Amino acid sequence: MAHRRGLVLMLVVLLMLACGFFVGTGIDRSPEGDRPSAPFSTSIERGGARRPAGVAPPTQSDSGPPSSQPGERAPSLLAGGQVPSLAASPGAALYSCDCDYDPVFRAERPYPAGADIAGLQAYLALFGFDAGPVDGVYGPRTAAAIGAFQRSRGLEADGILGPRTWVALGRARSSPVAHGPSPPPPGRVEIVIDTADRTLTILSDGKPYKRFPVAVGKPSTPSPQGQWKVASKGAWSGGFGTRWMGLDVPWGKYGIHGTNKPWYIGDEVSGGCIRMFNHDVEVIFDWVQIGTPVVICGGPFGPLRNPRRELGPGERGTDVLAVQRRLRMLGFDPGPENGMYEQPTVDAMKAFQAARGLRVTGVVTPDTYDALGLFLFE
Repeated sequence: MAHRRGLVLMLVVLLMLACGFFVGTGIDRSPEGDRPSAPFSTSIERGGARRPAGVAPPTQSDSGPPSSQPGERAPSLLAGGQVPSLAASPGAALYSCDCDYDPVFRAERPYPAGADIAGLQAYLALFGFDAGPVDGVYGPRTAAAIGAFQRSRGLEADGILGPRTWVALGRARSSPVAHGPSPPPPGRVEIVIDTADRTLTILSDGKPYKRFPVAVGKPSTPSPQGQWKVASKGAWSGGFGTRWMGLDVPWGKYGIHGTNKPWYIGDEVSGGCIRMFNHDVEVIFDWVQIGTPVVICGGPFGPLRNPRRELGPGERGTDVLAVQRRLRMLGFDPGPENGMYEQPTVDAMKAFQAARGLRVTGVVTPDTYDALGLFLFE
């Protein structure tokens, strides 16, 4: 009986080892599309070397996380020595940049469709790859164009738009500024972002040094105007491109980062973040330190939206900050000036409305905006 139990135990151990082997080798054999292009956890190794946890050093045919592409630096640490992570809490998701993970597209029915694919088709044509009509459908012709693009970049030409191909697309274009020599600014670095011109200017001792094209927030999710500082830095993969510089905006996660969809540069498309060509953001990444001042300005209506939105408990944004500052200027204490419409701001607004003979609701409506002196001017 003991001998039989010993044989059974040996068989169980052998099966566990075999399962572990297949699980391990299955990761390396997975096609490009099976790996999400997403921010990854990192392991910190001796000597400061870093690589994605559980991922072996890549080869040119490896279809692993794009951050391991040859020539890219490994993930940097954030302020305070933390490993970068974009996993936002459920509550913060409503007020953070909406650059989602890069999707995987295959020419399989029903064919994927959307604005991203239309932009991709037009973008491929710039490099001489015929993706067919710009119809926003990822069909066989678009997949063939992706295959040709992959061959031109030394990737496996499978026609699947996955992580490594997204990064190759993101690296295929930059602004003319990034083509020539880019020595560091000799003086104190500051950043000015003009959302009307869609430009990011690096200042050196208060004088323009380099200017780059950017994409900015949509009218419904505008970039946060105001004076901020760089609060975190990181290098990773996913829809945030190859570099991230987070801002100390108190009501959400906003930053300056790259993009793997360069066809959107110059437009109002983001959830509030500032997007740059990957090459461009890598140029300025080493110039910018934690604490670097960042000014975001532009637009005809300043911190307000057109039309002025109703503000009440739970709302966040630059317009909330403008209301808080105006209340304080008029002698009503809104609590912390943090762009978050919390109870102290509600109480201050009720006191202001009562003092001005308005309906006391604690909610900012057009008549309250007018009483505060917050008008729209073009």
